[in-house]
Amino acid sequence: MDEHRLISANKVILKSFDPPFSSFDYIDQTYQSENPAIRRLFSLGRSNSAHTLMIENIDPSGIILDENEEIKSYIADYEMKGLQRISFWTSKFKTPKASICHDKDCIGYAILKHDKVISRNYDKWHVFEAVFKKYPHEHNCVPNPMRYKVNLGGAKICVDGLLYAQQNELNKTCAQVALRSVISRITQSDASYRQINDLAQQRATGRFNPANGLNSQQIRAVLEGFRIGFRDFDYTQHNKRERTSHPYQKFVYSGVESGAGALVGFRFAGPAIRGSYRHIIPFYGHTFNKDTWSPEADMAYFRVGERLGYIPSENWTSSFLGHDDNFGPNLCVPRLYIHPKQVEYVVELLKPGIAFGGAQAEALSLQFLYSVLNQIDTSGNIWLHRLACDADPNIQRIVLRAIAIDRNKYIKHLSNEKDWKQHSEARQIINILGRLLPQALWIVEISVPQLFPANERKLGEIILNGEIEIRSGQSKLSHFLLARLPGRYLFLDYRRGRMDFLQVPSNLTSHLQVIRLQ
Repeated sequence: MDEHRLISANKVILKSFDPPFSSFDYIDQTYQSENPAIRRLFSLGRSNSAHTLMIENIDPSGIILDENEEIKSYIADYEMKGLQRISFWTSKFKTPKASICHDKDCIGYAILKHDKVISRNYDKWHVFEAVFKKYPHEHNCVPNPMRYKVNLGGAKICVDGLLYAQQNELNKTCAQVALRSVISRITQSDASYRQINDLAQQRATGRFNPANGLNSQQIRAVLEGFRIGFRDFDYTQHNKRERTSHPYQKFVYSGVESGAGALVGFRFAGPAIRGSYRHIIPFYGHTFNKDTWSPEADMAYFRVGERLGYIPSENWTSSFLGHDDNFGPNLCVPRLYIHPKQVEYVVELLKPGIAFGGAQAEALSLQFLYSVLNQIDTSGNIWLHRLACDADPNIQRIVLRAIAIDRNKYIKHLSNEKDWKQHSEARQIINILGRLLPQALWIVEISVPQLFPANERKLGEIILNGEIEIRSGQSKLSHFLLARLPGRYLFLDYRRGRMDFLQVPSNLTSHLQVIRLQ
């Protein structure tokens, strides 16, 4: 599926990106377009200190050639008028030699496509795809970025980021391009628009036209066709109260924090709207603001007396990171900016092997945590005592962060980390866990205010079997595997004819770094 990225150019032009080069003038003259997404590409190059712009003319191949054939099957007088691969570089060079093109110098690339349909008075450039590195800020969290290999100036360059794509209103709309973006990340392979449309067509009522977009049933069909797990919610099929009990932000955060991503579909608003217009965008990361006021203020000032149970780590998120095919890649969308009344559909994407969502994992863990803290002696460890105090029913200031990872990553985390007193876990314990745990896990990290935001550390975690679906009538502990708290592990023990906890000592007696997936 990389053929369209790796094809050699038939013409290469290099331009200095330094002043007096004007991105506005160049776009006006070359693309005769007010396409905001193309302007966004050049803005990303400028904001990341690009010095060189490489422009390559390429021939259609791979999924681009496949797209041309698909459009032609719908629109007889369609023709592709141009195809360019552009890239932005922090280094300065005047000749396209592969030896001077290095991964570290490439900010990002884009493939721009020029389509024309005379019968529709259609003559436009659009961004077929683009990948740009994330803004280099420590609190821009992008778990599980993809690595894309692309032929730039004759060199095979790797660019880390998340695939962006733009609709053309011919064979793809916002839904298809959003799906291609998330499919690429989760399956680690590309998808053609013909594949996406063929899967969507299976759930079409009447004649299928990909230019009309996809509904929630068709989006589900595409994800299922690519064997991608998900947890979605169609607000149009539920009453208004469900927007409060199932806030879309919870779905988005759970998906992006674990490195799978999310989709949010919403309807337009404003006095000029006549009829119903909808849009959908993909999210892949978030920002982290350790100084945010709202997590503790929410409980202390605005929900006094409510039995909230815990503080979600999501509350320290300022913005979600995502793409908007109308405006461009790598955009920050404030976490609470899209009004819940406008959101119609949300999808939390699940990593391979995971059978349920992050909010469900937090709920299962919360039930266990409060019950176990009432049954164990916390006086022998100051951090365990502090945790128990914050878990008091009259306080409830526990912070929970759910992430889906595989067993090997958790074992590696436990092996490499040291607590605040520089203690490492015993190798015997790590070896036992490596044999005991299933492959796909939900790790629900446990922390307290100040500790979590100040230095991103935790007091322990509850480990759930992520491979078992949640069904009605199941025991609340059917997914529970074990818990690690300061100084001890807790396993379920039924040997005495009743449920009890087997406690195993741990060398980790204080707090650890949270799991990082970047």
